[in-house]
This record gives sequence, C-alpha cells and structure tokens, in this order.
Amino acid sequence: MFNKSNSLLRRSSCLALRALLMVFALALTVPAMTHAATNQIALLVPDGFALPDPRVSAWLDAAQEEGLKITVINDTQFQQGTTPAQFSGVILPDQVHVNASDALIAALETYTTQGGSLMLVYDFGALTTTGFYAVPKSRLSNLAGVDYVLYDQLLGNMIGVGPITGLGSTLRTLQVPPGKSMLWDAGATDPVEGVSGYVYGFLIYPSFVTQGTYPGSALITSPNFGLVAGLRDFGSGRVLFVNTPLSYLKGQTDGMLMHGFLRYFGTNLMKMPRLSAQPKALGGLVLNWHLCAGDQIAPAVEMNTWGTFDNSNSPFSISVTAGPDHIDFGDGKGVNLSQNTSAKNLLLSLQSKGHKIGSHGGWIHDYWGANASESNQSSFEQYLMLNKQSVESVAGRAAVEYSAPQGNTPQWSVNWIEANGNTGYYFLGHTGMAPTRSYRDGVLSNNTIRAFPVMPFGPNATFEEFQEFNVPVTDVNTWYRQLIDFVAKNRTSRLIYMHPAGAIQYPRTLNVIFNKADNVKANGKFSWYTMDTLAQFAQRRQQTAWQATDNGNSWAFQATHPTDMTDMAWVLPRSAYTQPVVTQGLALVTWDTNNWIVTSLGGTSLAFVAGKQ
Repeated sequence: MFNKSNSLLRRSSCLALRALLMVFALALTVPAMTHAATNQIALLVPDGFALPDPRVSAWLDAAQEEGLKITVINDTQFQQGTTPAQFSGVILPDQVHVNASDALIAALETYTTQGGSLMLVYDFGALTTTGFYAVPKSRLSNLAGVDYVLYDQLLGNMIGVGPITGLGSTLRTLQVPPGKSMLWDAGATDPVEGVSGYVYGFLIYPSFVTQGTYPGSALITSPNFGLVAGLRDFGSGRVLFVNTPLSYLKGQTDGMLMHGFLRYFGTNLMKMPRLSAQPKALGGLVLNWHLCAGDQIAPAVEMNTWGTFDNSNSPFSISVTAGPDHIDFGDGKGVNLSQNTSAKNLLLSLQSKGHKIGSHGGWIHDYWGANASESNQSSFEQYLMLNKQSVESVAGRAAVEYSAPQGNTPQWSVNWIEANGNTGYYFLGHTGMAPTRSYRDGVLSNNTIRAFPVMPFGPNATFEEFQEFNVPVTDVNTWYRQLIDFVAKNRTSRLIYMHPAGAIQYPRTLNVIFNKADNVKANGKFSWYTMDTLAQFAQRRQQTAWQATDNGNSWAFQATHPTDMTDMAWVLPRSAYTQPVVTQGLALVTWDTNNWIVTSLGGTSLAFVAGKQ
C-alpha cells in the first residue's frame, strides 16, 4: 500500500489546491469565527479550501464516531486571534494543508506558547507558499521537537517506510488493542511491540526521517527512521507530533491510528467530554460465528448441547453460507441449508436464544472467496441474493448482517447489501478498530451501513490458524482475557470470529472466554453485542445533536434527538469535571475511577451541568 509513499508529499501540494467535491458528502462551510470559549477541537484548513473534501471529512467522521466535537477553521480565522481559551486544541491535518506561510507558523508557535495544544500531523506545512521545501528542514521542526522534511539533505530518501513500535502500555493508551501489535523486543515489565495486521504480521508505515534528540515523550518510533509520534511541552502548551499520514491511511482502510490519536488528543490530553459509541457507554465484543460449510454444523450442534450458545453468553452474530457446495460447483460440501434439517433446526434453536442469523456471502464459500472481484458483479450478485433468500426462508425474518467468504468484499457487494437492508458487515479492512463507516480508496461511499473490522491476534484470528501456526494455548487464552479487559476499560467494542469446527477443539479456551466475560459483565462493565445492535445504535446516535456552553465555573450540556435518546451516554473525565447534575430530561449519572457517565433514560432532550475542576 505504501510503495507510492515517496511521491505522496510531492503530490500533496497539488492536492491541497484541488477541491474534490464529493456528491455523497454533506455540504460544509467554514463558520464565521467567534471568540467565546468552546468545548471543541479546531481543524485547520487553508483559506479558500472548498468543502466538503473527503480528506477533511475523514477527520470529521472519525471525531463523530469517537464522540468528540470538532470545528473546521481557516488560516485567516486562526490568525485573527484564536486563543487556547477559545479552542484548547488544534489539529494540523495531513494532505490538505501542505503549503503554509511563515506568518501562520509563527501564529501556531504563539498559540502553543500561550497554552494551546497542537496535533501536528505528517506533511502539514511541509512546503512554503511558493511550493518549495524549506531549507534545511521543516519550519515546524521547532514545534515538532525533531528535524524532519530533510529534502535538502536526503532528497527522495527523506521518507522511510517500515515497521513502527512502542511500549505495549503506550499502544493500549493509543487505542491499539491487544492483538493488533506483536512482540518486538521483550522488556522486564513493559515490552516493545510493533503494530501488526491479520495475515501480514508487522505492518509498515511511511514517516519522514527525523534527526536530533527528542525533548519529549516518544510514543511510537520507527526502528529505522526515527520518531513517528511523540508528546512534548512547548511554552505553556503541548505538541502531539504524529509523523505518519493519518487521513491518507484512513482513506486506504487503515483508520485505527487516526481514531486512536484523535481520542488520545481529545480525551487524554484535552480532557474533553465525548458521546460514547456504545449503548450506555458499556464496552463489549461481537462474536461472529462463521458456518461456511457442511462440516461446521455437527460441531455447532454439539456445542449447543454444551451450553456454548445459552442465554448467558448471548447474543452472538451467526453467519451462514447456505449453498450446497463449498469449494466449487458440485462438490456437495456446503451447508445446503434449504435441504439440511439439522442445520435448519440449529439456526432456529440459536435464533430462539437471541442470536442474530445472517448471511456468509456468497452461496459457495471458497468459490466466492477466490473469484469475486470488482469486475464481475453481473455474474456474482446472484450468489448474494441466493444466500440471503435461503437464510431468510429458514429464519423467517430479514438477514441484516453479512460476512464475506474469506473476507473478499468488493465495493459493489457493500453497495448491494446496504441497498438490501443490511446494517453491518464483517470486514478485513481497518483491523483493530471499533465499528465504523468505512472509507475505501480515499472516500466514504456507504453512509448507513457499518463495517465491523476483524480483531486479530497478531497474524492470526481463528482457532484453525492458532493450531496451524502452533500458537501456544496459554497465549491465546491470555489474549482473549486482555481483549475483554481492553473493551471494558475503554468502553468500546471489537469483533472476534471463529468457526465451530475449530472452536470445538478448544473447549477450555471457550470456558476462559465466557468465564472472563461473565465476571466482567457481573461488574457492569461488559456486554455481548450483535453487529445489528451496534449498527442500529450507531445510526440512531448519529442523529444526536449536542453542545456544551461555558458558564464560567461550569459547562452546561444540551442534547436533542428527533425520536429517542435512550442509552446515549456522555463520558466526562473526573479530573476535569465535577459530578454532573441533570437539569432537564431523564438520565442516570454513574462513575468509574476516571470518568463520570451520564446515560439518557429516554426522551428527545436532555440537559445537565458539570462544574470545572
């Protein structure tokens, strides 16, 4: 994906001047500047920059999913007197603001010196207003804390592409979940880990080569090219330098780092309130079972007698490939759902226990996985229809969840399932993330359906892979426990998946998973979810309008919804806010060690007040 990264910076100066008007996006305008205090992050774009633009929309959509408030401002507005009191944090994004004036950079230094927080991303300001690299380094090196954009010295080698690493504890703070990083260098208590991906192992990312001793706290580094992310003090303020193209990566189905850094910047550093993406701000997992062939039915039936699918563990998402064949036409190894009494009874039993029955592609599992492409919709669309109709005829209700065989998900297939009523789908892009509206090839094409990225354990994700690659069972058990703790602590969700034929070989690991989940659930910190439950909540949550108004010693929060605000929950850091008091509407105020949680109990409007700490 990054073989073109050396040309990315050269192209970006032109991209910053070209408006990509996307017909699917909502029309945006840069608002008139006011100087009252806000509880928002500012995103800085050049004067005259035409919106909407997908490279900016990626930030706005990420902020919406993370529950943070963000406002787009331009250079003139910023230079006319933006202060830390008005916007306590400003994002300097990649791709869209590659050209910058000396006056703007001076204003950024003044803002930060006065106490503001900057998130400086990759190629922001890498070129002068005349389109040339500054000599001998980026003019933002003073803010970043290291020298970078060393074109005069390194020419085409000023960008490196390679693995990126950080302390395991630091990566978790940046919302990199356990399993999305692998051991790089063992340490006594806090090992160094490298960001990794399903199948691929260690992933590679572009970053500018950096030089000099960094005066701050390094968060992520490149073993070969220097600092990738770090936090440093600058005057009375701080600079979070992120030396990799976050918006570009999100556009290419790798949004984890953008979302993680955005949440870190907004909640960890700026102590901003956020509207949780989870119902009641309750973390959890989606367990997606894939019944992709006839040999998956008997193990699932047996595990059903064990109690694996009983109500204490529900609900799960069950995806079925319904055709008569598995690998190719005529092999007779498929589920053959319409003629398979055992499979029918299994699905009806699982559905009666609260599980969600959905489609696993493509009618013939491996044939779809090996052959579906962007160019053969005319011949392959029928397999989506056949599979959906077969599953629905047995379940007696709409199949609104989808998993692609072998993860093969052409864009047209997403368009089709969205148009045919699906709410969520298993996805091999954006791995390590919570459910998201997926950007692909730089744009957002599907506005109502949610992608559920697969959560891997290093390069593996299923019991068959753990067995094939000799992953120690103790490591697998530890990973599942850590993942449950991660989603509970961070009030987020992830999707894991498995096949009955593999899972039945690991009964003790299943007990580890369900016992751990039960224990955390008993403490009110975990829930099992289906794709449909979270997708429908996300779509309803997207209609919630809310704001916070500065009242001097407190913040007044107002929220409205056109139909129903039930289970919408705001998370406020206790280090920055006193206990919230509901002033209008119905809500429950709870707390944990670090946060206040205000959960709506229904209605269409809510107001509460929280004092400043």
